[in-house]
Amino acid sequence: MSHEDRCPGCMIPASGEAACPECGWVMDQDVESPLYLPPNAILKKKYFIGRVLGHGGFGITYLAWDRDLGIKLAIKEYLPAELATRSPHRKTISVFPGDKGQQFAWGLSKFMEEARTLARFEGHPGIVGVRDFFQENGTAYLVMAYVEGETLREYLKRSGGSISTDTALKLMMPVMDALREVHDAGLLHRDVSPANIYLTKNGQVKLLDFGAARYSIGEYSKSLSVVLKPGYAPEEQYRTRGKQGPWTDVYAVAATMYRAITGEVPPDALDRLDSDTLEPPTTMGVAISSLVEAALLQALSVRAKNRFTSMRALQMALMGGGDGKKGISEPESFAWPEPDSRDEPPELPSTPQPLAEPEEKTDEFVPEIKDHLVWSILTVIFCCQPFAIPAIVLSTFSKRSKDRGEYGKAYSEARYALVWIGVSFVFGLLFWGYIILTGKRGAQ
Repeated sequence: MSHEDRCPGCMIPASGEAACPECGWVMDQDVESPLYLPPNAILKKKYFIGRVLGHGGFGITYLAWDRDLGIKLAIKEYLPAELATRSPHRKTISVFPGDKGQQFAWGLSKFMEEARTLARFEGHPGIVGVRDFFQENGTAYLVMAYVEGETLREYLKRSGGSISTDTALKLMMPVMDALREVHDAGLLHRDVSPANIYLTKNGQVKLLDFGAARYSIGEYSKSLSVVLKPGYAPEEQYRTRGKQGPWTDVYAVAATMYRAITGEVPPDALDRLDSDTLEPPTTMGVAISSLVEAALLQALSVRAKNRFTSMRALQMALMGGGDGKKGISEPESFAWPEPDSRDEPPELPSTPQPLAEPEEKTDEFVPEIKDHLVWSILTVIFCCQPFAIPAIVLSTFSKRSKDRGEYGKAYSEARYALVWIGVSFVFGLLFWGYIILTGKRGAQ
């Protein structure tokens, strides 16, 4: 079968009909935009290009078929609409002259730099890694695994606009695990939001669309309005000299979680500098523990100096580790600079109202695991219930996962251990109730 004998809409073998019986793709239809690659285009002599999966201001993502491996892929094309264009039915792009051409070249170099870094994360469960990258048609391409599912934004819409705090934590912990790895490699995401978190059909949570290239263009051209997502971007991203680091992604992660549990996007960071109107989730009727809320609000502090300085610290605070300033088992491997400690940037208003930090804790980050393990053992001893044995095993695994820094996995294991404790306790009550009742009947 030749590559032309596949449906560009779903990549199954073509049936010879005018429309694909599987996905409904009309075989002879033209592309929706002249910017898109022409139908059935071939890249690097082996990637057959199909339908468009997504189109943003800085690139286009296509469904693709690897003719050598026989698998579906996703290919992202670097094509910032303000800097370059493509004539209809042509593959090669045309870069605008003058300063825009310089900006395009600068962004292209950052795009390729980002690809080299992300290629190191191929196989990471929380990141859609890069399998291949190359330059062709006057631009560059990233080849990624194709995963089926939906974005967190789509999931929230389907769930009525918001989800429980517990569900949000389960979804966001793998994202934070992935960002820890990315930060340790010296890379920032800079664009975490519900639109860039992907929930796969097999239950994985993956981080999409790193913003290194498009932020670099904005930094180069000093035109940041097209780069940032209001409500998710912290104030330092609006400043040309704002120091950015892991604390920048910490803010965006917290803003995403705030949106998920409240149904509302946080107020824009610049507006909060003048008058902070961010409402705590509890005042909006959200069921959330005081500890988790305090950690979330600290991560959403307007000023970077008041936030957690690493993703690891945020995770520990969300899971019961205090204020994130202690109990960190190892330093970040990349030497990030300190966040900007100035009280105010010269080009912004000067009345910030950073939120109060959570009450400082004196315990190390292990009480939740100890409690689960102790209760698991007590349930086995006093309730005589073998159902609690899985709780002991899960509690032990949870402690090991935390020691390795796999907080998302540790959180899930701890929660399941708690479920088994509850089940064992109920069966224990029924068991002893039965013993007592039968004993009384025997005495009579």
